[in-house]
Amino acid sequence: MVSFVFCLWALLTTAIAVVWSVSLLHPVWVIHPDNVHSFGLQKYCVMDLRGTTGGSQREALHRACLPYGRELRIGNIPSDTWRAAFLLFSSGTLLFIASVLSGLLSVVIQGKWDRYVSMTTKYIQITAVLVVISALLTYPLGFSSPFFRYYCGGAGVYNTGQCSVGWSYMLAIMGVALSVFCPILWSFRWIKRDDVMDEVLV
Repeated sequence: MVSFVFCLWALLTTAIAVVWSVSLLHPVWVIHPDNVHSFGLQKYCVMDLRGTTGGSQREALHRACLPYGRELRIGNIPSDTWRAAFLLFSSGTLLFIASVLSGLLSVVIQGKWDRYVSMTTKYIQITAVLVVISALLTYPLGFSSPFFRYYCGGAGVYNTGQCSVGWSYMLAIMGVALSVFCPILWSFRWIKRDDVMDEVLV
């Protein structure tokens, strides 16, 4: 029978995997004061001035979010440290998703393989957390790149200059803060409420 702790672990791990996936896909890690320009790991948003034709000439403001270099390639990311952060963060997210699948697999596996799957799940989660932390620490190193300084003048390492930290980056940090509890919950996943009550009564 699946314990309450295991269900809590599964829900928390799945939620964090979703949170990190959202952070990875949304280019709102850093926001410009105009609330139009923003930057992420693989995309950035800029103000796009487009003339509309239809009887009258007028300019409309559009917020266009595009991959760096207008094509999704690691080489187009404008900073070496941002490339490293992208690889680390995406790898950590994939590892965390793999730990969810591995943990659910341990429920149906019995016998000697259950021990190996359980240990693998724990170490995958620990590795994923450390990798994502490395990505979050690496990303601000790219604030000194010419590309970033062009939009956020006065920026430097761990200094956003005129810009400010966006919700995607903060969401990723919150995910990391919660993720440290996942390996702990996994270690106590088979503890049931009745077992705890018996220990208290004794």
